[in-house]
Amino acid sequence: MKKTKIFFVFGLVLFLSVFTSCNKKCGIVLRNKAEAFTIFEEGSVAEQVVTGGDGSVSWVATAAGGAGGGVAFYVRSDKSEINIGNYESIDIELEYSPVEGKWNSNAKNPGFCMRILPWDSTGLFGGFEDLEYFDSSALSGKLKHTIKIPEDFADRVISSSELDAVMAFAIKFNDYRRGNSDGDQLKVTLKSVKFNAKAGAPADKPFEDGLTAEQRGTVVEINYPTRDYSVAEDKIKESDHYNKHAWVYLPAGYDANDTSTKYPVFILLHGFGQNENTWGLTNQGRGGKIKGYMDRGMANGEVKKFILVCATGVANKSWGPNGSGDSYKGYICFGGELRNDLLPYIRENFNIAEGRDNVAMAGLSMGGGQTFTIGIAQCLDLISNFAGFSGAMFDSAQVFIAGVDGNSAFEGLKINNLYMICGDADGLVYGSFPSYVEAMKGWNRIKNFDSYVYPGGTHDFPVWYKGFDDFIKIVFN
Repeated sequence: MKKTKIFFVFGLVLFLSVFTSCNKKCGIVLRNKAEAFTIFEEGSVAEQVVTGGDGSVSWVATAAGGAGGGVAFYVRSDKSEINIGNYESIDIELEYSPVEGKWNSNAKNPGFCMRILPWDSTGLFGGFEDLEYFDSSALSGKLKHTIKIPEDFADRVISSSELDAVMAFAIKFNDYRRGNSDGDQLKVTLKSVKFNAKAGAPADKPFEDGLTAEQRGTVVEINYPTRDYSVAEDKIKESDHYNKHAWVYLPAGYDANDTSTKYPVFILLHGFGQNENTWGLTNQGRGGKIKGYMDRGMANGEVKKFILVCATGVANKSWGPNGSGDSYKGYICFGGELRNDLLPYIRENFNIAEGRDNVAMAGLSMGGGQTFTIGIAQCLDLISNFAGFSGAMFDSAQVFIAGVDGNSAFEGLKINNLYMICGDADGLVYGSFPSYVEAMKGWNRIKNFDSYVYPGGTHDFPVWYKGFDDFIKIVFN
């Protein structure tokens, strides 16, 4: 009896030791199964990402105008999806500390955001739903937090991505309007994440959107010749000429040899501090969120087939590749590149339908502003369809309209479609949005106008993705 008791105690100690070790070594628990963290490397925006001997993952995130970085993780090591509607809460444990000498003393204590990345996401800033923002109670230390998943959260994911299929999550440094200076840095060490399933929740279903391979468009890369338009034409040197990268979406069924079938073209721009990669369109994986919108919309007939070009709207040598997108000088001279280089290249190399009614332009934030100040004000003879997603406008609507109407070259030219969207919690541009909408409604140059106020929306991608999805159903129909 004594020997049996000794073996029992020894076995219990061994079990507890293994259990504790597993918990230390395994970063994520899902349906009571523990696994090490699997980093979504391409989807992360952080420096010094390191996996510790205990299985924790640490990184340094940098403040950048509200777009503080972070690290994304797959929910499963095999990268398959879960259905977020099957879960009621998420427990997280992390440690954090500002990097010495890189923290504004007037900033609030560090804040965080857990982002959920659906099946069509390309990462931290490429198709996400914010689950919860939460704050720390001290400048540095340990933080344990339980996030309750709202009952309608799965509906939000479905509204954005059509399926309740979640591929990954991300922990983001929240520097949005918290007193941080750009360049402030926060070191984060993620210890554990546990997804708590609802009682009686069914098994998670694998991803399936119902489309066949033949119904999916393709994404290709181009490098078109252009030059630095911030340099005066009489001072151009050979070094001011270069080839510039862009992404091009070709709809299902596109055949380069079928020159009798022509397609409209849509130029899509990013915002300040971004580049042609920002919208997440890619020839890797599932191609990104906006590719999913186009594939599904074109397959079900809601969206007329078109060719999309995601370009960098910076027309000087700072464009990239993978440029910082922070050149205002490069932004304001993009009209020359658009007119003289990008559109001619696209027409020459792809099967593009003739006429300005078969050309559209849209952008987010600064790119939304360019859509007005360059697309409408400078290129109305080339383009007749426009959309501004939280567009950054620098003149009043009355000044803008007067400038366009006063251009004799545009006499009689109509805007076929104009769409505008902004979140009502967008502290950057919402102040000018309602007055612009009212002015556009009354502008007799516009044939079809539509707008949307995103409830609770900030200056961020959930607003811009909805804007894109809305606009593609309007633009060429």
